[in-house]
Amino acid sequence: MKWDKGLDYEYCYSVLLRRLQRARNNKQYCYYAILLTQLRNGSRVSEAVRAFIEFVKTGKRELDVNVSKKKRVEKRLMIIPNEIEREKCMFLDDDEGVLTKRVKVFCKQKLGFNTHSLRYAFITYLLRQGVNPSIIAKITKHSKLDFILTYTQEKAGEEILKNLI
Repeated sequence: MKWDKGLDYEYCYSVLLRRLQRARNNKQYCYYAILLTQLRNGSRVSEAVRAFIEFVKTGKRELDVNVSKKKRVEKRLMIIPNEIEREKCMFLDDDEGVLTKRVKVFCKQKLGFNTHSLRYAFITYLLRQGVNPSIIAKITKHSKLDFILTYTQEKAGEEILKNLI
């Protein structure tokens, strides 16, 4: 699958955290914070941006945001990682759509992969932790369990094949 770059959740988390802490300016800090939020929640980048903007406004770390790609309004819980410092993000004045596009470009340029790969790093991580695919679909707000089942079964099959002696 073109968006799945086989990223390791724990490795990505540590890289994003390190880059967040070493960010050269507030804009980079915000972009890394949004990517870290996306990874932590297995969300779409637009959902992470939505949560991040609300976090900057309110200071709340647990937020219900509208799910992207849904015809009817549906909410999902988003958790802002404790490592993110709100004070470094107060300058943020981009609207949601512009910020989403900028984070996507930033991720591709600075990290070399699509933001959606972070979503699937999270899914793979949960799968390896033994979380039931139907629970993963609920957490990530996938509308079709079939997609998660196909993806997780494919990943499990690849792992079995790799580990055969």
